[in-house]
Amino acid sequence: MLSSYVRGISSLASLLLILGIWQPTHGQSAPPPSADRLAIEWGVESNLVDDGARFRSRLRLRNDGETALPASGWTLYFNFLRQIDSESITGNVEITRINGDFYRLSPGKNFTPLGPNAERTITFEAGGSAIKHIDAPAGFYIVYDEGPSTPTPLGEVSVAPPFTRPEQTTRGPNDEVPVPTPARRYEANRALSTLPSDSVGRIVPTPSSITRHSGSFSFDDPSIRYEEGLASEAQLLADGLARVFDERPTLSTTLEDPSIVLRRADVRSPTTTEVHDEAYRLTVDAEEGIEIVGSRDTGVFYGIQSLQAWLPVTAYEQPSSAVSVPAGQITDAPRFGYRGLHLDVSRNFQSAEAVKRLLDVMASYKLNTFHFHLTDDEGWRLAIDGLPELTEVGGRRGHTLTEKNHLVPSYGSGPNPRPTMSRGSGWYTQGEYREILRYADARHIEVVPEIDMPGHARAAIHGMEARTRRLLAAGDTAAARRYRLQDPADSSEYESVQGWDDNVVNVCRPSTYRFLAHVVDELRAMHDAADAPLRTVHVGGDEVPTGAWTESPICDEYIAETADVDSPEDLFGDFFRRFRDTLAARELTMGGWEEVGMTEAGGHQATTTTPNMDLVGKGVQPYVWSNIWGGGTEDRAYRLANAGFDVVMSQATNFYFDMAYNKHPREDGFYWSGFVDMDDPFAFVPYDLYKSADRTSMGHPITPDSMFTDHVRLADSARANIVGLQGQLWGETLRSTDRMEYMAVPRLLSLAERAWASQPDWATHEDIEQLRARRAEAWSAFANRLGQRELPRLSLRDAEWTYRLPPPGAVIENGMLHANVALPGLPIRYTTDGSRPTPRSPRYTEPVSVPTNATVRLRTFDGQGRGSRTISVSPSP
Repeated sequence: MLSSYVRGISSLASLLLILGIWQPTHGQSAPPPSADRLAIEWGVESNLVDDGARFRSRLRLRNDGETALPASGWTLYFNFLRQIDSESITGNVEITRINGDFYRLSPGKNFTPLGPNAERTITFEAGGSAIKHIDAPAGFYIVYDEGPSTPTPLGEVSVAPPFTRPEQTTRGPNDEVPVPTPARRYEANRALSTLPSDSVGRIVPTPSSITRHSGSFSFDDPSIRYEEGLASEAQLLADGLARVFDERPTLSTTLEDPSIVLRRADVRSPTTTEVHDEAYRLTVDAEEGIEIVGSRDTGVFYGIQSLQAWLPVTAYEQPSSAVSVPAGQITDAPRFGYRGLHLDVSRNFQSAEAVKRLLDVMASYKLNTFHFHLTDDEGWRLAIDGLPELTEVGGRRGHTLTEKNHLVPSYGSGPNPRPTMSRGSGWYTQGEYREILRYADARHIEVVPEIDMPGHARAAIHGMEARTRRLLAAGDTAAARRYRLQDPADSSEYESVQGWDDNVVNVCRPSTYRFLAHVVDELRAMHDAADAPLRTVHVGGDEVPTGAWTESPICDEYIAETADVDSPEDLFGDFFRRFRDTLAARELTMGGWEEVGMTEAGGHQATTTTPNMDLVGKGVQPYVWSNIWGGGTEDRAYRLANAGFDVVMSQATNFYFDMAYNKHPREDGFYWSGFVDMDDPFAFVPYDLYKSADRTSMGHPITPDSMFTDHVRLADSARANIVGLQGQLWGETLRSTDRMEYMAVPRLLSLAERAWASQPDWATHEDIEQLRARRAEAWSAFANRLGQRELPRLSLRDAEWTYRLPPPGAVIENGMLHANVALPGLPIRYTTDGSRPTPRSPRYTEPVSVPTNATVRLRTFDGQGRGSRTISVSPSP
């Protein structure tokens, strides 16, 4: 007699059979477990396999369902950023990399059914190391061969055991970077003295000249008189002041006796004594009120940002009818004309509203260029008239093995291609893009769109292949060929850094240049419609893999017919020359990663740097990123600048904000170039970048005088060719808007300081130990400014902004709790009963006696009740 349980399962199976939802497989009498009853746990066993060349990790597949996962007939798909060694796999499964970071896991010949409440362990090895939770494989979903056919996602991967053992937290035998602990943080933070509030600077970035006067000006009825042509600036100032007053200020061009005056007049830079287009003078007179004078509209706008920072932080806590502003005069101008931030929305899409929030913060800290990375292998994010497949196919990711309708999942984006269901899908309509342009332009931010070519172009290639199929099916062969980006007969074999084997456009097809011209013309039309300048189009140009075009009949023919192109390697530079001509005909500059200014194909892997003199002075602007300390390419920016290129310094070691802040396993981000903490952008010395190097990516001390003796120095005559600095927010780990903001701030403020403020005195020291000591003092003062004023002001001004709060440092000595924080002034709260601290928990202000055997937990908080990661400390036994 069947038990009630078995009868229930049998009835369910019969019902599913009748409905055609499930078909039995290999004798299985009940449907397999649903995806929500399957769980994945991942952990690292050791990073020291083969002397640290590889790591071994472990997957546990657990069945929490009531029926068995069968011995065959199913496949798990997932994403993993490491290349798995197929020979190392255990557990009677097969794991195959399909392309890029997209894998499938299927049962092997000897796989036995995984019964209810059972688990199976699988191990495998991969190159490199994995030391963080973010390194885990992601986006698991299951597809059954028969029965329910909809790919269904599993839950989030859990990570266990924790990263605690040295073989889990060490990247190899050469790794000397310690994992941050509460005690190590406490010791590091002890170098940061808490300064009196009245000695902390009020404005970020630091103005060129500040003169304090006695007294203050008291607003009682705020009003703004502005010169004709400054209405936009006046409106933005009124919006800002509305947050601190009971009512919005009155605006007019003819007000008598206003509290604030906005006007234009020549303002000289305090450092050069020359009139500067972005210079401003802010005067607060105790009797007469406030005047902001800018050389141009932009200068007035930056004076407005400084005025809002000059207000007391308490003014933002509760709107009031009266606010007192300290009297004084600020005269200011930027050090560099290019002060940029790059955002990659192709790997993980960010909404238009999220982009606007980022633009607001950029504007507050006087960054003036938004490098908008709109396309890459994993996504095309801008609608282009006449080429709908670019977004309909190239702008979506989901389960597919053909990619005819959309791309495969990447970075854990999952099986559902709908933009509302996947962070891997989405794009900006032309209307949204124009709105972003207007929003940026109103804040004096120039948008530099990036269309990444000829590598990193997989989304574009697949989109245009879909267009080709559609038009061929309609019988329109000529139209099908018009914008095609592939040579269908090309049998070249290559693999990009990210593992793609099909991400390089064919640079020999005339249709490739028609495509690029069409996209550029569409960009121009959108910028014109938004009345926003388009002066530069960034073409990417990086990481073109060796082997591309070597077996392309179209390229063979092109090489045979073209002078100065003798081999596939020459096609790299030839592409940039041709695309440069396309842009020059439209009076546009060609921006690109450093490879655009080099002769070496695959320049990111080249150990040499030979500037391409054919492109010097011809509207080509390299953005230099490759300078891993000890890697040998640290002088690449100077080689290109000395050759005559205008260079934007975008160094990974100091300005890659996708790098983790530190080595802690729960501090998300990459770390291939090292860790980039809050002070790393601050420590950068643009005209002598070797002074910025303290340690290698593996934590080994650097003595610049010995490590960089053979490296090229920046010529004095080439200083003008360093046009500015830029931070990079690459999108692989930016799985939400909160994560984007966390990775951006506070590092963005340190970038702004270094790009705007005058050269600091500490950077002029030739003795490296003296330089580092003076730099530490300067950082302590800046950290106080962030912790006591700027971040509290940011959280009050925009309570939803999720900037990073550094966890406290703490120790218990002789029964007393000692705690501190990397940004002095941020409140620390604690508990002694093991509970998680909340905004209502006791605030740490001085050493506190704690009970014996207590577990003390601490968090840093902002003014809105948002807390950092929790840390725990206990008395020593």
